[in-house]
Amino acid sequence: MALLIAASCAKKVEPTISEDFNMSGIILPDKIECYAGETLEFRVLSNRGPVSTDQVELSGAKQTLRMPISEAQGNRFTFVLDPNLHSGDYKMSIVRDGRVRGIGRTRLIISTGIEIDPQTATIYGQVAAEGKGLKDVVVSDGVLVTKTDANGIYRLKSAKTNNFVFVSVPSGYEPFSNGILPSVHKQLRASKNVAERADFSLLPVQGQESSKVLILGDIHLAARHNDRAQFVNFINDINAYTAANAGTKLYGLTLGDMVWDLYWKVNSYGYDEYLQDANNIKNLMIYQTIGNHDHSMYFPGDFETVAEYKQKLAPTYYSFNIGNCHFVVLDDIECKNATTDVDDKGNPCYKREHVANLVSDVLNWLEKDLATVSKSTPLVVTMHIPLYNQDGTYRLAQSAAQSLENMLDDFAEVHLYTAHTHKMYNKDKLSSKHIYEHNAGAICAAWWMSGYDTPGIHVCQDGTPGGYTVLDLSSSSPKWQYKPTGFPIEQQFRTYDRNCIHITSAKYTPSATSNFKAEFDALVGSPWKTASSDNEVYINVWNYDSKWKVEVCENGTWKSATKVSSAIMDPLHLIAASAKRYDLNVTPSFKTEVTDHFFKYKAESATSTLEIRVTDRFGNVYTETMERPKPFDIETYKK
Repeated sequence: MALLIAASCAKKVEPTISEDFNMSGIILPDKIECYAGETLEFRVLSNRGPVSTDQVELSGAKQTLRMPISEAQGNRFTFVLDPNLHSGDYKMSIVRDGRVRGIGRTRLIISTGIEIDPQTATIYGQVAAEGKGLKDVVVSDGVLVTKTDANGIYRLKSAKTNNFVFVSVPSGYEPFSNGILPSVHKQLRASKNVAERADFSLLPVQGQESSKVLILGDIHLAARHNDRAQFVNFINDINAYTAANAGTKLYGLTLGDMVWDLYWKVNSYGYDEYLQDANNIKNLMIYQTIGNHDHSMYFPGDFETVAEYKQKLAPTYYSFNIGNCHFVVLDDIECKNATTDVDDKGNPCYKREHVANLVSDVLNWLEKDLATVSKSTPLVVTMHIPLYNQDGTYRLAQSAAQSLENMLDDFAEVHLYTAHTHKMYNKDKLSSKHIYEHNAGAICAAWWMSGYDTPGIHVCQDGTPGGYTVLDLSSSSPKWQYKPTGFPIEQQFRTYDRNCIHITSAKYTPSATSNFKAEFDALVGSPWKTASSDNEVYINVWNYDSKWKVEVCENGTWKSATKVSSAIMDPLHLIAASAKRYDLNVTPSFKTEVTDHFFKYKAESATSTLEIRVTDRFGNVYTETMERPKPFDIETYKK
C-alpha cells in the first residue's frame, strides 16, 4: 500500500538546488508512519523531481540505507522502504551518479505486524505513543466509531465511503503536525473490500489542563484586495501572542472559509496557497473547520465538493480532546450545486447553491461520537454557519437544529463556536438548552475590504475589529476573550462622541452620483444621520453578553450606561468601508450592518473627561479615559 505524502500538508521544503542537479520542491512532513517494505509515494511542488535512475538515501544515527526509486513521473516518485530500517530520525537525500543532495529531515515510525481477518475488518491499525499502544482511543471512518483494544489496535468493517479514517486524539496527547495541520486522518487507497492499515502516532504532552485554544473565524484569503499582505498583520499578531504565552500550551481552530471558492481558479488561490501563507504562523497546531466557501464550485452535489478539502486539510467532521474538553468539528453546509455555469475566467463550474444543514451522515456520526464521551465533559462544538440568528431564531435548518439541540442537551455545558456572519454576537441558552453560541467575528473582518479602502482600519460590519477568540481551558468551565488584531487583548470596546458625528453623503461620498449618495444616506440611518449636541457617548462592546457591565464615571460619580434598545450601525465601518464603495459609485457587497451591542451615556457637558469601565462575565475589567470632544475621523481610530 502506498503512503501519499501530499505537498499541501507538508512542512519542510528543500530550496531550489544548482542546475547541475536539476531538482526542486520535494517536501517532507515531520513524520512518516509506515511499516517495513511499504511503498512510499511523494509529491513534488515542481516537475523537477527525481528520475527513475536515482536512489533515496535515509541516514540515521544508527544506520544509513539506499533504496532505488521505483517510479518517477514529474511531480511524484515512489520507492520501497527497506525492511531492515528501524524507527528513528533520518536525513533524506537523493543520490544521482554518486552525488548526494539533501532533501530534509523526518521521523520514520515503522509499525510491527497486526493479525487481521479481512472478513471482519477493511481498515485496521494501531494508535500508539512512544511505541506503546494506547487503549480506548476513539477511531472513526466518519460512519463507524470504535475504540482501540488494550494494545492500541482498532478494526473497522468499513465501506470506505469517505476514503479516510481519523483518530479522536485523547486528552494528554497530541498528533504530529505537517506545518500548521495536525495529522489526525489518513487517506485510504485500496478498494472497499481490501483490508488496509492506517496507524496513528501520538505524542504525550504536559500542560493541557491549562491550555488555550485560539479560535479563528473567516480568514477568506483569495489574492484580492491586498488580503495576503493584510494577513501578514494577523500573522504578526498571533505570532506575538504565542511568543508572549510560550509557557502555555496553545492550539488553533479555524471556523471555516479559510479560502474563497470563487477565486480558486480565477486568482489561482486555493488550499495550497492558503497553507503556504498560514504556515508562517509559528508554534501553533491549527485544527480546521470547513465553511461554505471551502466547498468546490467545480463539482456538483455535496460529497464531491469536499474531496480536495479532505485530502489536503482535514475531515469535514471529526473530534478530538484537549485537557478536560471534548471538541467536535461539524460540517453544516449542504451543497446543492446542480446548474452548470462558468467562472470569471470561463472555466466550467456549477452555480453555487448551499443551505445551512447538518445532513444525516453528520448527525448519525455525531450521535456515535458523543456516546463515547462522559456527559459531565464540557463540549466545544464548531461549525461554520450559526445555529442561531442574532434574534435567537434558528439559522440552521430547523429539523437539523432541533436534532443537534437534543443530542447536546444531555451535556451540562456546550460552547458552540460559529462564524459566517463576519460579526460578533452571543446567544446564551445554557439555562434552557445547555448551549452557549459564540458567533465569533472574523480574521478578515469584512472580507479585508475596510483595510483595503482605508488602510489602518480593519473592522467587521458591526464595528468589531478583525481578530480571534482566546478560549481558556484552565478551569472546569471554559473562559474566553476576544483578541483584536493589532490591539492588546485589554481593548474590548470602542467609544464614539455623538456630538462629533454627523455622517452625510456630502461629506463622506463627495464623488458619488446623486443615486449613490441617496443610497448611502438611506444606509446611515439613526442616530448618525443628523447632527447632535446632546452630549451622548456611544460605546460598542463587541463581545457583550447579559453578564457584562458597562459603567461611566463623570465628575467622580459612576453610573451604568444604557444598552441601546434599537439596533444601530457602527459609524466607523460606515465611513471606512461603506462610504468608500459608494464614493466609487458602487453599491457595497458588504455593507455596514446593524448590531445590538451598543451602549450610550448622556454626559453633563460636551467637554467632560469620562472614565469608561467595562467588566466581562469573568470579572476582567477594561477601561478607557475618554477625553472629549473626541474627534470622529480615521486617524483617531486607525491602527
